[in-house]
Amino acid sequence: MGLLIGLPLKIFRFFFVILRLAWPLLLILLVFYVLRRRRQGTYHSNKSPGRTPKEPTFDGPVYTVDYEEVDEDTPPKGDGDS
Repeated sequence: MGLLIGLPLKIFRFFFVILRLAWPLLLILLVFYVLRRRRQGTYHSNKSPGRTPKEPTFDGPVYTVDYEEVDEDTPPKGDGDS
């Protein structure tokens, strides 16, 4: 008879001891999560007023230019000295 009453009480006691020790840790993790999410939300939002997006936006096609390499020893053409 003692086992039928004592075992459930010991299980509940163990559960409440774990709960008593774990809730401060869970509370700290929750505060950390909320603060991190709030900071990421304001930092990463490009739609907030006064902020420019990190990368430029383009409405049309983007062209690239290939530059040819020039030796630095040769004078540039069309300088007007001769």
